[in-house]
Amino acid sequence: MLPSDAKHVDISNASPSEVAASWPADEPIIALISNGTQSKWSRWSIIAPATGKRLTLDGQDAMVQLQEALQKSTHNTLLPNWIGYLSYELGMVIEPKAGNMPEQAWPLVDLIWCDRALVHDSESNTWWSVGDLEPPEIIKRKPSKLTCSPIVDIEGDEAFKSAVHKTVDFIHAGDIFQANITRRFSADVRGDLRSNSLSLLGEEGGLFGSWIEFPNDGRYILSLSPELFLQTDGESGTILTRPMKGTRPESEEAQVLLESEKDAAELHMIVDLMRNDLGRVCEFGSIEVRESRAIEKHPTVWQCVGEVHGILRDSCSISDVLEATFPAGSITGAPKIRAMQIINELETLPRGPYCGAIGIVGNSSMLNVGIRTALFTGSSSPDDFKGILHYGTGCGIVAESDPDAELAESEVKTHILRNLL
Repeated sequence: MLPSDAKHVDISNASPSEVAASWPADEPIIALISNGTQSKWSRWSIIAPATGKRLTLDGQDAMVQLQEALQKSTHNTLLPNWIGYLSYELGMVIEPKAGNMPEQAWPLVDLIWCDRALVHDSESNTWWSVGDLEPPEIIKRKPSKLTCSPIVDIEGDEAFKSAVHKTVDFIHAGDIFQANITRRFSADVRGDLRSNSLSLLGEEGGLFGSWIEFPNDGRYILSLSPELFLQTDGESGTILTRPMKGTRPESEEAQVLLESEKDAAELHMIVDLMRNDLGRVCEFGSIEVRESRAIEKHPTVWQCVGEVHGILRDSCSISDVLEATFPAGSITGAPKIRAMQIINELETLPRGPYCGAIGIVGNSSMLNVGIRTALFTGSSSPDDFKGILHYGTGCGIVAESDPDAELAESEVKTHILRNLL
């Protein structure tokens, strides 16, 4: 997955978050950090300067422009490649029937070309340099605490419970089987945002964590996502997705989640949706559900996860894959288009990178589902940040959903964020 000219570098005693935290303060950074022992799925971490050419896209032609850019990138390795995010609302460009696009605070697509990076292989605990990038001097220090106002739900508990109730009505009316309904939290934040975010990624980050800086725009993304949206291999043509549905706090017994028929139904529907989406671009007969429902421990929560594999048809590009699968079914619902229409009706705020996808976009791709994701907007200095945090949580709503129970689950999903603040 690495280019043939990658060179070994001797910093194996430093973790990816420590290397990122030692980065020069005056240089913006990209940090894709796989945190955990499950290297089968999250093997690679990438630390790189966020100084390459930018691809920032908006409007109804965003997908066409993205396709043109991706066609010019023919690498079958993880690097060189585009790194950044795709906003949830790009799905409304791909499928206009999904709803009218709300006004956006973040571009639909924002990618940075990355051809120089330090790459960590967690399988062998080795570091590699791509593009002859020299590692920084490793400095281990504890970040100062951020100053933060109380985290508040922008619209309030009752608005979320009302949306859940209306979604259940849509399900009983036969419109959909499931929809993912989200709520948004906000707070004022001041302090060393970079160091605190990287520290959290090192301590409790998700399997597909990321910290990406767009300082010229005063925008920063911290994702602690445990969920893999897409992983593709440009050489073998294999593709993998690992949808998640069903959450319980770590304080509960895992068996409670495993025995929940409601949560099992949630995941089954989304595994089936993702299998059908992959079937649009994969060789006939190659789709395989290797795990229908497994339970995993992630920071602060238990999660249930499925796993679907396939082999892409030779004629299918990464643009074709995105058009067939984006956004991920776990944050829309099923059927996907009708679920997105209902989301568009019930949610008054755009999702942006939250519920989109974050990571590498190319023939060899590694994209998370943008959950457990904080969006920061404010000053241009991440080590002396003054600005606003937005954070979203969501729940899969099915016929048996209880608004109070869904409210409690959405609160559980904020616990990892509160460890930052």
